[in-house]
Amino acid sequence: MRVFISVDMEGVAGVATFDQVIRGGTGYPRAQELMTAEANAAIRGAFAGGATDVLVNDSHGTMDNLLHDRLDPRARLVFGAPRPSCMVQGITRDDDVAVFVGYHAAAGADGVLAHTFSSNFTELRVNGAAMTEAEVNALYAASLGVPVGVVTGDDEICAVARKAFPGVSAVEVKTAHGFSATDSLQPAVSCELIERSVALMNSLRGDGWKVA
Repeated sequence: MRVFISVDMEGVAGVATFDQVIRGGTGYPRAQELMTAEANAAIRGAFAGGATDVLVNDSHGTMDNLLHDRLDPRARLVFGAPRPSCMVQGITRDDDVAVFVGYHAAAGADGVLAHTFSSNFTELRVNGAAMTEAEVNALYAASLGVPVGVVTGDDEICAVARKAFPGVSAVEVKTAHGFSATDSLQPAVSCELIERSVALMNSLRGDGWKVA
């Protein structure tokens, strides 16, 4: 089983401010550690659930945030920008399932650090409907026949995921209290939830998607 993991930063537990998500901010190095920990949790879960191949896409900002020397060595990593498929660069028809870690709500929503691809965009629409990054990325994955199995982030993006992706496991690691304010799980707890949720995934090509 091949698992594709896209990892953003704004939806990671313990992250809520610009100082954390912008390179050069005093909180950025710690946010890198938290992001890498959640990526590793998803990787561990994927292999525990039967994955034979895992590709991780560093999907935040400059797309070079994960601490490479601390990443689970069983996974491969796509990083750097720009690149044609952005947050889902590297996903293929051979992948059985996609996992979105550290995702966030759309521009204008009430979620933590909510935006859609760029802080310069007030809204992004597909066929007239406002979309989150998760939904746009899922559309591309779906065009390749790859379902979304797990989405992690705040309560706002998890609510979107439950409506948009049938059978998805939405892992709420924090609750939004404003654009840069949150009630967050302790990072180790969030990692346990992510690892367990990803480990329980079962992707059955031809028979649909289910979460055990």
